[in-house]
Amino acid sequence: MSHKHHHSQQPQQGLFTIYSRLLKTFARPYWFKICLGALAGAIIGGAMGAGLRVMDMSMNAFESGITSGAAEQPSAIIELPKLSRNRQPVAIETAGEAVSEISPAVSQNQRDTAKIQQKRVRLLHRINSLFERFGLDVSIEAEQSLTLPIVVLIICILFLFFVIQSLGELLNRYCLRWVGSRIVTDMRQRLFDKLQQQSLSYFSRHDCGQLISRCFNDTNAVERVISSSIPELFTAPIFICVAGQFIIAKTREAQLQTPALLVLLFLPFCIIPVYLLSNYLKRYEKRVLERVSTVTSRMLESFSGIQVVKAFNQEKYEQQRFRAVNEKHFKSVRKAILADVFIHPSMQLSAIALASVFVLICYRYQISFGTLAVIGFAAQQAYKPIKDLAKINASLQRSAAAAERIFELLDCDHTLPQPLAPVRISTFQHEIVFEQVSFAYAAAGPVVISDLNLRIGKGQLIAIVGQTGSGKSTLANLLARFYDPTQGSIYLDGRDLRSLAITDLRNLIGIVSQDTFLFNDSIADNIRYGKRDATMQEIQAAAEQANASEFITAAPEGYERKVGERGNQLSGGQKQRLAIARTILKNPPILILDEATSSLDTVTEHLVQEALNNVMHDRTVLAIAHRLSTIIKADVILVMDQGRILEQGSHQELYALNGAYRKLYDMQFSGQSNS
Repeated sequence: MSHKHHHSQQPQQGLFTIYSRLLKTFARPYWFKICLGALAGAIIGGAMGAGLRVMDMSMNAFESGITSGAAEQPSAIIELPKLSRNRQPVAIETAGEAVSEISPAVSQNQRDTAKIQQKRVRLLHRINSLFERFGLDVSIEAEQSLTLPIVVLIICILFLFFVIQSLGELLNRYCLRWVGSRIVTDMRQRLFDKLQQQSLSYFSRHDCGQLISRCFNDTNAVERVISSSIPELFTAPIFICVAGQFIIAKTREAQLQTPALLVLLFLPFCIIPVYLLSNYLKRYEKRVLERVSTVTSRMLESFSGIQVVKAFNQEKYEQQRFRAVNEKHFKSVRKAILADVFIHPSMQLSAIALASVFVLICYRYQISFGTLAVIGFAAQQAYKPIKDLAKINASLQRSAAAAERIFELLDCDHTLPQPLAPVRISTFQHEIVFEQVSFAYAAAGPVVISDLNLRIGKGQLIAIVGQTGSGKSTLANLLARFYDPTQGSIYLDGRDLRSLAITDLRNLIGIVSQDTFLFNDSIADNIRYGKRDATMQEIQAAAEQANASEFITAAPEGYERKVGERGNQLSGGQKQRLAIARTILKNPPILILDEATSSLDTVTEHLVQEALNNVMHDRTVLAIAHRLSTIIKADVILVMDQGRILEQGSHQELYALNGAYRKLYDMQFSGQSNS
């Protein structure tokens, strides 16, 4: 048996490693939607950049109008180049030449005004071009101030960019959130599939509550983060780059390179606290998830054994046990919350400090209000995605702990080893042979089966009796290949079970055990579990053979009656008869009966035994018996003790030996006669 299993003691993986593996493993089929979402993000960034540029030129034009009206020095009046009738614009360099022809003797203020006027010329030229494209013969001169039509047009252009940005954001969020939810759905399915493939030994060593918690709580933690974070992860860098490029251009234009560089030097001091808090958060979030698993496990255990809890009046004790693990979980949550709530304020304080430094520098350099307003707006556009990225980092750190635990499950391998070219079989023809078989549930554990040799011919009824813990059920589990022998081999028609396709082997075997498990479904679907494509007529025939049709048809719902969780709406005898019907429908040539009547009353036992006689007809049967009266007619009776066969023979032969079998028989029947 393979034992490649990774526990939480392994070194923690980095955030990039975890999520790159997550995307490689689960996102590959959805690259088209990811690319579509990324393209929409680029459209959003382009619309934002264009909007910033229009806002900048509008602000410059507005300042130019104010300056021209307020200044009493001679101003530079520049005529806007007209569009020719063939829709070819006159070269815009004319405006630049006009500005350069201003007398060098004029003041610096006039030169600055002329530069602003040049930008205004470019803006109005583009507005005229836009009018011409829509077939409007409009000419706006450069000396005009911002009139109402121009303002309305600028608003319309900004609104157009807003609509484009909104549509891009809609497409971006839908595509990427869809991908996030799809990834987690596939992850949960992969987890379930992986656990279904594990051997019984894996489930005997792991708490089911812990496994359920990983399948739901951990995947939910990843889903919450991925669904909300993926869109921002694609759009935030674009926003930051567009706004950053615009701010760099404006600072160069306003000759603020040195102050801007000083501000950037302080940026790492803003990032370090967020980074440290995020790592702290990841560490405690993993502890939170581990304790959530413990809480889930404790709750599942208590509810599964609720009858025992009430029978012993231990409700208060169970409440105390649950409160203890629940409080430990809360303490871990509290520490994770502390790390989480400090991330946002530290980011805010850093941003305020940087903004304050920049404003003071702008005041020192006497930057105009328009330039400061545009840079401030662009900085605000960049700050939100930076803040979002900080929050996303915290969320990713939180979910990384869950993702690590998920990959621990996906990486485990406790499946039974399969041959590269398994032998396919469809029938059982001759015999089953146990040859020098030994078995222990754990490598260092006690030996449960020791050097066992057994031959079972086709059509034989082999009964196994013995004290509890003698290895009876283990022998049946080895035949069904729920486990592999630690030594020796088991052969079916001369072939080692380990060389057979495991699905073919189990198709040949039917099991009816003492602990009957029924699914929370209809009676018909529980019987159909033995043969998924069975017709209703086949289901009814199987129920008839199992002496179950009478109680089924007595209920108004009939075969559509729900049996409840684990069949709790039915009696023990009714559940057993449904299990027998399920096996009859499967129609296997080999049958394992594991104390199928041990917990039933006399009347119900008679009905179940009659049903078992129907299902055992013409089959090879391995019957583990508690009540010896049910196996007197067996071809061979095995008496087991401590994993070995003490006695072997028919009832008459073993009774005549006056050994362990006779002692068990006399003890059981003398007890019955005394009662």
